[in-house]
Amino acid sequence: MDPRFIAGPPGTGKTHGFIVNLYKDLLKEYSPENIIILSHTNVAADEIRDAILELTEMKERGLRKKFFKYRICTIHKYCRSKVPHKEKFDDTDDHANLIKLNKHFFSTEKNLEKHGFYKYVKAARGKGLTLQKFWRQCIPGDYRPYNNIKLLEELYEVYTDYKKAYNICDFEDMVEEFTVVAKDPNIDVLIIDEAQDSNVPQLQAIDKMARNVKDNHYYMVGDADQTIFEFSGSNAEYFHKLSVKPFKELEQGKRCSLAVNQKCKEIIQPIWNKYGYERIWTPAVYTERHGKGKIGETIPGQGYYLPTLNGSTHLDILLDKIHNTTETFLFTFRGTPSDVKIRRFFIDNALEFSHIDNSAFVSKKELRAHHLWPEFLAGKPMSLTQIKEFWQYLSSKVKIFGKGDVKNFEEWIKQDYTIDQLIEKKFLRNDCKQHTDFDFIRKRVSDHDKRMVYIRNVLRKGVDFNKDIRVKYGNIHTIKGLTFDNVIVDLTMTRKEDYYVQLRLKYTAYSRAIYEYWTLAPQSRLELGKR
Repeated sequence: MDPRFIAGPPGTGKTHGFIVNLYKDLLKEYSPENIIILSHTNVAADEIRDAILELTEMKERGLRKKFFKYRICTIHKYCRSKVPHKEKFDDTDDHANLIKLNKHFFSTEKNLEKHGFYKYVKAARGKGLTLQKFWRQCIPGDYRPYNNIKLLEELYEVYTDYKKAYNICDFEDMVEEFTVVAKDPNIDVLIIDEAQDSNVPQLQAIDKMARNVKDNHYYMVGDADQTIFEFSGSNAEYFHKLSVKPFKELEQGKRCSLAVNQKCKEIIQPIWNKYGYERIWTPAVYTERHGKGKIGETIPGQGYYLPTLNGSTHLDILLDKIHNTTETFLFTFRGTPSDVKIRRFFIDNALEFSHIDNSAFVSKKELRAHHLWPEFLAGKPMSLTQIKEFWQYLSSKVKIFGKGDVKNFEEWIKQDYTIDQLIEKKFLRNDCKQHTDFDFIRKRVSDHDKRMVYIRNVLRKGVDFNKDIRVKYGNIHTIKGLTFDNVIVDLTMTRKEDYYVQLRLKYTAYSRAIYEYWTLAPQSRLELGKR
């Protein structure tokens, strides 16, 4: 059965505007028991589930989050629920044990957490190819962790035997076993969110799920122009063909300003020309939450050019916005050299930042510890929560040996603490007050002095401890689906890819922005989106 493809360009409301409203309408005819919505990440599935739970119809039925555990979830989770139970092969211990137990792996693998072999197998299976076929097709250096295919096949046999012996399965097994051994599920309605990210085995599993749907209620929701996971098996050709004559096109833009809207259309136009379709979506308009212009008027936005991150034109505008507004900023890129360059820019300009997975260079609680320590030394009582934050970074030259368990503070839970109280109770050494600067980090790092300069500079500029970090970074494959007020796109390329792949990557990057975008371009032939 062919799916009904819902073409949803950036900011057109694929999740809340279409999926949730469609679900509401389907409830008039079908039981929620047999309406299945699948996505590719737990975050996306949670977002859909939470939105549906807010529907009046759900509240009237008294349904809870647990009901949707295997009805609104990831593709892997749904598949796993329909096959014999096995433990997941996805943690550090499993990878490390496999390598340590077998001499072949032990002699060839250096990274115990995500070994090269597993990445290779994952990519090959995602494309629906045997190891040999993938070996012949892949670019040397990209996915070839070893010198010959014979060794790879030997390792694969060891890997397969290991999984059988310990009754474990990897993510690819979950999907493939569902396709082979599971009964055709009783599904009335099937909705696949961000469908363009589906790889070959997932599409096969989805096809099996769709066999019994009622009245052709089989929907794929996505944006073919954001098919950027071809390296792991997603099929851009398939979704571009679906986009030529979609079942429904979502046209009303709800996120991107006029400038971002135009930039995205400019980037993606060659792909539209190639496949013979064109998407229509309108720029976002001001609402109460924007607070910048007249409600109902189009948000103009603006684009800027940055040759470098070192004193170039428009850099002052960017830094001024970062320091003097409450807007959010995303720096995104294709590969590792750009990652290093951007991190150095953050540090040199004393910007509070984190990766998009929220792993911060210096956490807010560490910054807060540095900020509040002088007040603590001066005699100001601190809460138990704040004392625990101090405790995480205090060294043995400050703590009394054997008194490091902060749980011992619980007897004082109803009051705040002064430094003198901690000294009296022998939690802190008598001479701890001589450390007027909070620079005694327990785990010293190689660039400790430079890190301390960064911390002091950030604190000097001011930190809002009550708000999330506003400046984040991540490569283009990790930021899809996210939204920021401003996006800075580094066009530096680190590997040669198909021109149309580059265009989709570039399009995905710019479309994360609401108001403004900055183009960071190296002015060389190795620039994303150049032939």
